[in-house]
Amino acid sequence: MSSTLDTETHTGTTPLLAAVDELVPLLRANAAEAERTRRIPQQSIRALADAGAFRMTTPRRYGGSETDIVELTRVLDAIGRGCGSTSWVTSLHAVGSYFVGRYDDRAQDEVWADGPDSRVASVFSPGGLLTPVDGGYLLSGRWPFNTGCRSATWDAVAARVDGPADGPPEILLALVPMSELTIADDWHPSGLAGTGSNTTVAESVFVPEHRLLPVAEALAGGTRSVANADADLYHCALFPFVLVSSTGTPLGMARAAMDHFRERAPGRMITYTGWAVAEAQTTHVTVADAAVNIRAAELLARDLTERLRAAAIARRDPGVAERAAIRAESAHVVRLSRLAVEALNSISGASSIQGDVPIQRVFRDIEALSLHAALNLNTNLEVHGRVLMGQDPATPFL
Repeated sequence: MSSTLDTETHTGTTPLLAAVDELVPLLRANAAEAERTRRIPQQSIRALADAGAFRMTTPRRYGGSETDIVELTRVLDAIGRGCGSTSWVTSLHAVGSYFVGRYDDRAQDEVWADGPDSRVASVFSPGGLLTPVDGGYLLSGRWPFNTGCRSATWDAVAARVDGPADGPPEILLALVPMSELTIADDWHPSGLAGTGSNTTVAESVFVPEHRLLPVAEALAGGTRSVANADADLYHCALFPFVLVSSTGTPLGMARAAMDHFRERAPGRMITYTGWAVAEAQTTHVTVADAAVNIRAAELLARDLTERLRAAAIARRDPGVAERAAIRAESAHVVRLSRLAVEALNSISGASSIQGDVPIQRVFRDIEALSLHAALNLNTNLEVHGRVLMGQDPATPFL
């Protein structure tokens, strides 16, 4: 199955993208199970691992592909066309491994000791406390919304350092084997249920110094890795990388909604009329409107990825104004994708609310994703607007 719509202009492919494209039917077939069990089915995990989807941001020296942000986002788009939850989990695993690429090389050796497909979950919101001890810290806390924790082998979680009350607390990103954490079964959402974004819990887990990364340092472009110093991928600005890579999933969801609607429309009638769905004017206008929004989202996402890749290759750090714009534009990709899904869902008829009709799940999934704090449209527009008006962005997450 192609990852492109008739209205797309993607050119060229790669072995990775071609392999993921072939998995779209499998991911669609497993989407209902993912939602029902609130985790990605092992069959999907194995297939994605075999395709190389979990080694996109793994350093090459461990067998990874160091996939650039342009191809990575296209891969997530293709996966999202099969299953939104699966794409979002894959996205967050890519982000997690990207984070690890900035840690001390000893930490990287541990994470990828068993091969390039080790999967990393992550939570940037500080939900724990780090207590200093000899050689490192003891970590205790709870991290909700920990997407992909069910399929992860490691977890990178933010926590405050226990210390004097004067001044802002230092926040570190602690890298911990998932086997040393417990998972609270508390993920029961209306959308993106398959992501298994449960709460992870740590109780006095020892974290050595080399598995700690200051969040402020990472946001400012800092790295503790020597081995990755020349790799273009790890020169992508951190928070822009998180935001821009996130655009692939909603775009794939919008394409999925278009697929599902067009596949279901032939032969259906509009109830209480003599009109065929496929021949109705309202169908033509709405489908065209959705297609234009998908195309606009695609072009904006492509521009974002190409700009970020170019900056990384040039070793150019985006300034505050560009970073603020990236926040707003990434959220706008989500908005355009959501508008397309909402439009198609609105003309799908009452029968589409049945659980075996895929568009209702796509609709709920993209509504859930649009509420994500990092992709919230109003918040990100305000950050961008503050900078445009000469004010401080009032956030370090740029």
